[in-house]
Amino acid sequence: MKVFRALLDAAVVGLLVLGMGRMVLGFFTKSSAEYRTSTVRHLRLLAWPLLAVGAGLSAAGPGLFSSLPAERGLAWGLLLTVLALAAPALWLHLRYYARNATTTLVFDPRRGQFQVYLGEILAYDPGRQGWPGPAPVEWSRCRWPGVFWRPYEYVRLPLPQGDVLLTSLLMSDLPALVHYLRHFGVVVRERRRIWANW
Repeated sequence: MKVFRALLDAAVVGLLVLGMGRMVLGFFTKSSAEYRTSTVRHLRLLAWPLLAVGAGLSAAGPGLFSSLPAERGLAWGLLLTVLALAAPALWLHLRYYARNATTTLVFDPRRGQFQVYLGEILAYDPGRQGWPGPAPVEWSRCRWPGVFWRPYEYVRLPLPQGDVLLTSLLMSDLPALVHYLRHFGVVVRERRRIWANW
């Protein structure tokens, strides 16, 4: 079980180094209007679920193979509880990542810029294609966001070539995007779901 403790220590040190590096680099970089999924963003979003799983494994680890049945049962119960709490967030994160791995959003409301790229292909630009319609834009949110480590939600843009899904993994401030769309008269229907999935 020393392996789990070493992994947990390495994860904490890695997160601290990444956090300090990001803070230092933040002084020298300007804010970008381009949003895409990146490794650093994934590590930041998965920090709490992975730390919780690591802490649960290190706490339950010594008792998992104990000779005492009560201690073994308690350790397995703790491990299963931690995994049950972490599983929904990890599952949603993996699904959202699979959906937006190649998506890039360019969004700068001050300059009136809003574009969606799928890979290198421009999938949507309201300046050229007009605003989404006639179907309303769907904004799906978790009914109980406190169940997860972050608010998993998505905006579905109905476009002629097929729906484009923009998730909170891509842009953490989806309400700003919804406000921008509503400003231009786009109908945005908000849906609260128990499980913010699609």
